[in-house]
This record gives sequence, structure tokens and C-alpha cells, in this order.
Amino acid sequence: MIFSFFSVIVLFYSIILHEIAHGYAAYRNGDMTAYNAGRLTLNPIKHIDIFGSIIVPLISFRYLGLIFGWAKPVPYNPHNMKDNKYAELEVASAGILVNFFIVFISVLFFYIFRYFGILNQDIANILEMIAKINIFLALFNLLPFPPADGFSIFSELYLISQDFLLKFKNLFLKNKEYKVNYKDFNQLDKRNGIFKIKSLFTNPFVMFLIIFVAVNIFGYIVPYINQFLIFLFSF
Repeated sequence: MIFSFFSVIVLFYSIILHEIAHGYAAYRNGDMTAYNAGRLTLNPIKHIDIFGSIIVPLISFRYLGLIFGWAKPVPYNPHNMKDNKYAELEVASAGILVNFFIVFISVLFFYIFRYFGILNQDIANILEMIAKINIFLALFNLLPFPPADGFSIFSELYLISQDFLLKFKNLFLKNKEYKVNYKDFNQLDKRNGIFKIKSLFTNPFVMFLIIFVAVNIFGYIVPYINQFLIFLFSF
């Protein structure tokens, strides 16, 4: 019972750190929206999302036997971002990177404690649980459709690849067709199209349908993730 309660606490704060990472990445790149909204805080009240923090964890636990979800998305304004080609990719991927970092730290402490002879079964179970929760959060958020971060990450990678290809094309043209500028009109127009696609998924029914599909798809890779976690803690 205590271990289950602790698992919920770890899940919730892993989600909070995930969202804070998004907001801090935006803050680093010139957007103060999350900071001004008071979202760069560990206060859980500021981050609770009814759907992602309560409903989805219950559904995932019911059908997959594990708990994952998300907190209220951190607000940010892309028009406030610095003229940095990778700024929005940094914002989109920050949460997932934090979750992977927590996995790394958990595995690292597992082997440090074992090396110094202070690792017992309770500590091992806690560290494995922290790693499991965070690797599931990271991989679930890599799914390539809203509200998962994977949609934004792959969208930004697409825009960056377009810049790269156009820049490469310009090397062979006497009259340059395109001046590579990540915040020019063409790129903003493409990004606005991406935001329009994301807005379609704000409908509660559509979001529930997508989450249901995502949970079932994710269910197919859960055994492989569990095998990978066993591998991480088996040296």
C-alpha cells in the first residue's frame, strides 16, 4: 500500500518536472509566458489536469497495469521565442529529456549503492520503479500525435529538415530562392498550420479517442520496455 502511494507521488512529480522542463526551455529562449503564469514551480496544484493527471492514469492502470499520464500543459508563446533555429525543438523535447535523465540517474544510483554495499531490496525496488515510470512517460510522449510531445518534436524536425534541404539547394543556385531564416514568414506559416492541426485535438471526444488508441498501441511495446528495464538493472 505504501509502495503504491509512493509510486503515485513519483509519477505525479515526474510529470511536473516534465512540464517545468518545457516552461524552462521556453524561458531560456525568450518566452516568459510560463514564468509569468507561475508554472515553473513544484506546487502540484498549479499542474493538475483532470484528464491527463486523473483519467488517463486510471485507464492506463486498468488496461496496461501501469500508471502514466501528464499534467496541465505549460503555456508558451512561440512568437516570443528568440531567432533560434532549434528553440522550439528544445521546448518540445525538454520534458522527454528530463524523464530520460531521471531514468539515467535512477540506474546510476542503483549501481553506486550496490558498489558501496548499501543496496537492499527496498531501495532496488524504488529505483526500478522510478526508472520504469519515467521511461514509460518519455516513450509515451514520443508518440507522434497530439497531445504527446512527439507530434511537436517530429513537426519541428520536419521544418528543420526543410531548412537544411533548401540551404543545400541554395549552394548550387546563382540566384538564391530562399533565405534560410527559421522565423521568416514561410516558416511561421507552416508552424501555424501545425498549431491548427494540434487545435483539432483539443476536443474532449477526439482527445479521448486518441488516448484510447495510443494506450492500445503502447500496450504492444510494453513487454519490450519491461525487458529493456530488466536489462538495465541486470549487470
